[in-house]
Formats: sequence, structure tokens, C-alpha cells
Amino acid sequence: MIELMLYLAIIVIILSALIQFALNIVSGSAKSNVAQQTNSEARFIAERIKYEIRNSTGINLVSPAWLSLATSNPATNPTVIDYSSSTIRIKQGTGAQTNLNSSATKVSSFIFTNYTSGDNATKNIGFNFALNANYASTRSEYQYTTTIESAAEVRSN
Repeated sequence: MIELMLYLAIIVIILSALIQFALNIVSGSAKSNVAQQTNSEARFIAERIKYEIRNSTGINLVSPAWLSLATSNPATNPTVIDYSSSTIRIKQGTGAQTNLNSSATKVSSFIFTNYTSGDNATKNIGFNFALNANYASTRSEYQYTTTIESAAEVRSN
């Protein structure tokens, strides 16, 4: 009888450890997926903003939450990138406004900075934003923030 109780105790201890290990793997996988999605969207937004700045012909107006770029194509002139309601949006010409981030993420801060030289020889725009995972859960696996800081120069200079 004592032997049987000893075997049962050992089995319970081993099963408890295995269940904890399995739960840690599932939790780690969820956290990794959230981080990967948030980082991927942040890279996409940064690359799209840099692409639009580099391929513009000039800078119309820069404010901390708004950028207007001149383009040589009448269909995309002007290209406006702005930050509103936790979303970064782009509007080209008379086209519809498009969100650059999905509903799975939200932008917590965004700033454009005009680094254009005094003589207008170089037209450079810097930007900085923080992108957060936007899930209803308050569990730590679903909380993630990444910050991107970059700049781009108009190539037509």
C-alpha cells in the first residue's frame, strides 16, 4: 500500500511539471506571435513612409502629426500622411484615406520632424512612433510595444 502511494505521488509530481511546461510553451508562443506581428507592422509603416518621402518631388508642409508631400504624378499629388485616433493614415491625391496599421495594433505616439537644411539643399523628414499590440486581453502575453525612429530624404534634390 505504501508503495502504491509512493508511485502515485511520483506520477502526480511528474504530471504537474509537464503541465506547467506545456503551459509555458503555449504562453511563449502567443507572446512571440504578438511581438512578431507588431514588429512586422512597425517595419511596414516605417518603410512605406520612407518610400513616400524618397519618391516625392518636395515637401509641402510638415507638422508633428501631419506631412504633405508633392509628387510628380497628378493622381498621387499631394500625398498626405497623418496620425489620428491611434492610426497612421495615408491619402494620395483625391483617393481614399488608407490606414497603414491594422486593428490589431494602435499607435500611441507619432511625431514628424523637419530636418530640411536652411538653404533647402537637403530636404529631410524624421519620424518617430510607438506601436502597441491592441488585444482585449490584459494578460502579459498580449502586451507588446515597439518604437521606431527613422528619417528619409527627398531624392529629387
